[in-house]
Amino acid sequence: MIRVSFALLCALCGACTATGYVAQAGLGQLDLFARARDIDEVLDDPNIDVRKRKLLMEVSLVLRYARARGLKDKGNYRKYVDLPRGAVVWFTAAAPELSLEPKEWSFPIVGSFTYLGWFDFVRAMKFRRSLERDGYDVYLRGVRAYSTGGWFRDPILSTMLPYRDDHGTWYLVNVLFHELTHANVLVNDQSTFNESVASFVGDMMAREYLRDRFGAGSEEAKAFEEELEEDKVRGAMLTAAYKELETLYAGNRSRAAKLAAKRRIMTRVESELGLRSTPNNAMMAGFRTYNEGLKEFGQLYAHCGRDWERFLSVVRTIDEDDFPEEQVDDIGPVIAKRLSRPCAGHAGRSGASR
Repeated sequence: MIRVSFALLCALCGACTATGYVAQAGLGQLDLFARARDIDEVLDDPNIDVRKRKLLMEVSLVLRYARARGLKDKGNYRKYVDLPRGAVVWFTAAAPELSLEPKEWSFPIVGSFTYLGWFDFVRAMKFRRSLERDGYDVYLRGVRAYSTGGWFRDPILSTMLPYRDDHGTWYLVNVLFHELTHANVLVNDQSTFNESVASFVGDMMAREYLRDRFGAGSEEAKAFEEELEEDKVRGAMLTAAYKELETLYAGNRSRAAKLAAKRRIMTRVESELGLRSTPNNAMMAGFRTYNEGLKEFGQLYAHCGRDWERFLSVVRTIDEDDFPEEQVDDIGPVIAKRLSRPCAGHAGRSGASR
């Protein structure tokens, strides 16, 4: 499930208007605004198909659930955008040939990022080729949802709706909680923290919502549990490969030997996971960005009595000063520090209250 924070698009137009990247980002965002229609208007359309109506009607219920647990909706998801493509943007990430350290791009106001997004696929491919010519491993992927991090009021995108009809409501629910987290918790220059906390809240709150809304034994809840289990298996394989690569790159073997070993590891991962293409360092670095510190977030949630309002109030206290440098990958110690303190905040709605 590909989901991202995309505050970068929101402020760059005022930050450095000379670049072609910024221009396409601003124009792409404006195009979304121009296409947006009120969800109520869409629902009133007699020609809307039953599946879309069902999914869009779920949005207000998800937002109400989120608000009751301390996740502010900030006016998001009142409008709908029907896109003529399967992805809203295409993201590019890069890493050196023998390193898992992602390349960073820095901008005034909004800070640094370990990925850039393009509304035009052709331009994304051109950018990818330029990075490859510079010797980088590059990961280009279509993105179906993103958050402007509270800069604008985000709409529901047609790409956020599940592709399949069979009990796919969980997909939209999960995406909404993930992206709402970005609108509530955002630390400048810390992509791994931002994405991982959104992954944790998105998955855990979606699990609780589906159980509360449809029942623990419902097809919707079971479909999501199956997805989480598949993610867990994939994650374990990728984590093992990541550590293997980390050890390889830190070792004293020759460059040629490292490249040969890297190819063997990546080919094995491709086979084990049934991937359509061979992974590379940029893809492996991206995996960590979304999945680091999940254990510690779980411990913090338990420390706060599985109470979302208390958990979120603690997470919101984490800021730039808690990190030793920009773009920290190992965020576990940062989260763990909060475990030694009382979980402040008043009790709210929790996963344990059902």
